[in-house]
Amino acid sequence: MAFSGRGRIKITQSDGKEINLSIVQLIILTILNKQPTHGYGVLDRLKDQLGGWQLKSGTVYPALHRLRDEGFISEEKVPQEDRPDAIEYKLTPAGKKILRAGLHRLRDEARVQDHFWRFMGTSLNGEIHDALFAGPPKGPPPFGIIAMRRHCRPSHCGPHQLEFLKQYREYLERELKWVAQRLKDLKSSDE
Repeated sequence: MAFSGRGRIKITQSDGKEINLSIVQLIILTILNKQPTHGYGVLDRLKDQLGGWQLKSGTVYPALHRLRDEGFISEEKVPQEDRPDAIEYKLTPAGKKILRAGLHRLRDEARVQDHFWRFMGTSLNGEIHDALFAGPPKGPPPFGIIAMRRHCRPSHCGPHQLEFLKQYREYLERELKWVAQRLKDLKSSDE
């Protein structure tokens, strides 16, 4: 669907043109959405934000150049004293649009994966079923919650974030009720 084996997100624009964004390009667009920065600033943000995952300049700079060539970012030379000019990258309106489309595709991919795992959980049996459910669940939280953890602080949460959190709490309460009922059923069947 949205990803190919090479970690790309396929987006069809309104004019019918297909764009294949790499995960690195999507991350760069996300960084530039917050504020313009130079290539080293992108590398620095990645180092701070992605835990142990590191990207080399040989990956980031070609991605920046491809994004510029597609018109998703612009660049401006910034004079520096006693050093060569720095190049600052900025998200363009087309870049904001493609970032939004890319994030929608990621969300859609997560939904497809959720449906896949629900299907697998109800369709497997025997050893395969046991392998799927070995150990406690350790999966990452949904994308929306990851974003909330980073940006929603008491003084920074807006009405959209609060509504999302309320809906997510209701979802978790339903899931916990289901788990509690299954545990109760299993306990009563063991007696």
